[in-house]
Amino acid sequence: MSWQSLIPSEVVELCQVLQTAGYAAFVVGGAVRDLLRSPHRAAAKDFDVATSAAPHEVVRVFGNKRTIPTGLQHGTVTVLTRPGGGPGGAVEITTFRGEGEYLDGRRPKEVRFIGDLVEDLRRRDFTINAMAYDPVGQTLHDPFGGQDDLRAGVIRAVGDARLRFSEDGLRLLRAVRFAAQLGFDIDPATRAAFSPTLPTLTKVSRERVREELLRLLAAPVPSRGLVQMFDWDESQALVPGGLASVALPQVEAVLLQQPRGAARRWLLAIDALSSPIERLLAVLWPLRGAPPKSERTWLTELDAELKLSTSDRLRLARALLLPDVQYEVNTPWLPVAVRRWMAQHDEQAIADFLRVEQAIAQQSDDSSRHQGLLALGQAVAEVQAQGAVLRVAQLAVSGQDLMAALSLPAGRWLGACLRELLSDVIDEPHRNRRDWLVARAQEIVPALMAEK
Repeated sequence: MSWQSLIPSEVVELCQVLQTAGYAAFVVGGAVRDLLRSPHRAAAKDFDVATSAAPHEVVRVFGNKRTIPTGLQHGTVTVLTRPGGGPGGAVEITTFRGEGEYLDGRRPKEVRFIGDLVEDLRRRDFTINAMAYDPVGQTLHDPFGGQDDLRAGVIRAVGDARLRFSEDGLRLLRAVRFAAQLGFDIDPATRAAFSPTLPTLTKVSRERVREELLRLLAAPVPSRGLVQMFDWDESQALVPGGLASVALPQVEAVLLQQPRGAARRWLLAIDALSSPIERLLAVLWPLRGAPPKSERTWLTELDAELKLSTSDRLRLARALLLPDVQYEVNTPWLPVAVRRWMAQHDEQAIADFLRVEQAIAQQSDDSSRHQGLLALGQAVAEVQAQGAVLRVAQLAVSGQDLMAALSLPAGRWLGACLRELLSDVIDEPHRNRRDWLVARAQEIVPALMAEK
């Protein structure tokens, strides 16, 4: 088996140097898995090297100028493959290791360096990730049947699944993520180990949960993994206690109250969306209005649960807060009603709302609802194409213009005046002219000043 053209030459060179120095060196992990799945194209991206050399021996072989002790306590040394390193200019080399007892559900209490490749592979999560390839001797090492599971399309834990998941709770989410990414099934014995090891997942940080969830949602068909996060009875009805009870507890609680079949239709709707952030919004969609929340509350809860960036949290919160609408194809809204609706809400929130609701309506076989949402989307697109003024900042006059024209200082009247002018322009778009707006301001400001 030769993958010489698919493995970066610098990775082959590092293994060659280590082997010449008397140590074993292999490409391990996901790169081997991906090369076996797609041997005729460069599918693998991250090439990690495992070696029998201890960390200090790796440093000695490559020298201080080429090495960075990025994780000596875990046996990892980063070796620069070109001056200065940079993207693609460094490779992580990790010593074969065994691990002690896991105390926090994520990391072992101790790591011991060993010289046995098989024992190193034995500690890995799934058989498809527990293979090693020698790019110099061009030999594959597969002691746990990873090739067979790749051919069968199966995610199977290495050895005792309960032990693997009890060691590291994140492996539970990795199992469903790989199922979605690769389009594989989860081995029944591995799946059966989910429930008894759920307490380990509670020890994993929310940041790591978020990362695995977003990777899952970036898969071609995320529902293939998401469905494994829930437990189902013999009639395929949702029952409590699945992986989602820890990873997405509020979502599971709401879905359990919905009619039979609603959860599976919701999962298929997620597949119909394109970006991971849209799919994450759809994952959270069952929580809309149950109970009603403010934007601040949403931002706080999304931060606590998923540790997202501020911009992503704001985008999700605004879409989740947008109230439902009913748009009938046979009785469409007047253009002014569409403009007023758009002026009330964030433009991105409207786009997100329409995409998610359209996907859900389509999977629910609600053709009337689906057609209505499509028609509303078209009406929104027409307003946008017309360049309609929907925000104060788009008016043909600014606050400074009004203060100068009316010879008045800034005050509460100014914001109220601008909002009134915007309302007039939304009603009649042709009014967005400086002369008309100034004249209108001269009419309404006296009354606004009298309200003080």
